[in-house]
Amino acid sequence: MGNIKHLIFDFDGTLVDTAALIVSTMKAAAKELGLDSRSDADYRSTIGVRLEQVPQILWPENEAAQGQFAHTYRRRFDELSRPLNVECFDGVKETLAWLSDAGFSMAIASSRNGESLREYLKLFGITGYFSVILGGDDVRHGKPSPEPVLTILERCGWSADETLTVGDAPVDIVMGREAGTLTCAVTYGNGKEKELRDEHPCYIISSFETLIPIVEGVSPDLVNYVEHQIIPCYDHFDKAHRRDHVRLVIRQSLSYARHIPALDINMVYCIAAFHDMGLRNGRENHHTDSGKILENDSFILERFTPQQIQTMKYAVEDHRASGKNAPRNEYGKVVADADRFIDPVTIIRRTIQYGLANYPDLDRDGHFQRTLSHLEEKYGPQGYIRIWLPWSDNMERLRRLHGIISDRARLTEIFNNLFDKETE
Repeated sequence: MGNIKHLIFDFDGTLVDTAALIVSTMKAAAKELGLDSRSDADYRSTIGVRLEQVPQILWPENEAAQGQFAHTYRRRFDELSRPLNVECFDGVKETLAWLSDAGFSMAIASSRNGESLREYLKLFGITGYFSVILGGDDVRHGKPSPEPVLTILERCGWSADETLTVGDAPVDIVMGREAGTLTCAVTYGNGKEKELRDEHPCYIISSFETLIPIVEGVSPDLVNYVEHQIIPCYDHFDKAHRRDHVRLVIRQSLSYARHIPALDINMVYCIAAFHDMGLRNGRENHHTDSGKILENDSFILERFTPQQIQTMKYAVEDHRASGKNAPRNEYGKVVADADRFIDPVTIIRRTIQYGLANYPDLDRDGHFQRTLSHLEEKYGPQGYIRIWLPWSDNMERLRRLHGIISDRARLTEIFNNLFDKETE
């Protein structure tokens, strides 16, 4: 299953969390039409099918509902959805950007009205990622019919066996399977996990960002282990080293590994996932502790050879930015530069987070001075940080950070904005 080139996404419950708004709108429409009330669970169970089909599911004997519900829903939706009160699920924007940069083609097959769908995509600024945007009214037969996926495949010239259909409802999985594509169910949306599993999708994920190792061909058993046993450990570390951090390092590591085909993608993924696990014992020796945790992990011992484990251990041990020597292998250079991901705002935010967690007695000015000192010592023109992959975007990002450090007015503005958000 490592031959994925194209992805087709559902919208509601997969990319964007619209459940509360949809349920509220259904309740308002039902009340206006004098229809019997239904439970929130009943309303949620219809998310994913076209509005015209909802009355057949919730009020099958009511002819008035058949003819008026969809129109009433759309009018009430326009009233209730202003201002916009929905948002993308965690990691969606970052993952879509990664997939686009990596050259994957993407499309949307939604049951939502096409006009509403396109409006939401525009508001979230993600329209440009998709080759085709297909709403429920853009096809004759909606989900679970394979027509939406087949339409996209034909328009784009994509091969079904190189395409992954991703959705949160059983109808999404049926649609993709019947069209001949690979399928992936997400469990964080509106569908029930048991019902999703009953449709036997090729993949089941609980985080949108897990798509990245999947499309890169990382072994499913390794992805499953890391997702359920390793990444949750980061929830207990300091705020600058939680899930968002390890997922960032995984994204960047897999991205950099694309430039070095000789690297084993499973090893790259494993190294990135384990690189900060030693923080469970404190920060001082976390790099060496991370290596020990990796080399003694029972799953890793069964999955990799002793030589591979030693290579991964060296890479994990060598990732620390304060290390004076170059990493001992290419894997170490990849994870080291991925961990150094030099985005000015991210770095300043993480510095503030660390300061708030470890120096609670400092006032705002004290935290600014500590942040400035850290930035100059680590990232300044004479700083100790080293970039081991000269072709990576870190070089240009570091130059931009130099400019911000030297521009105190700009640095103060960024600091104050982030400090306010972290302390609100």
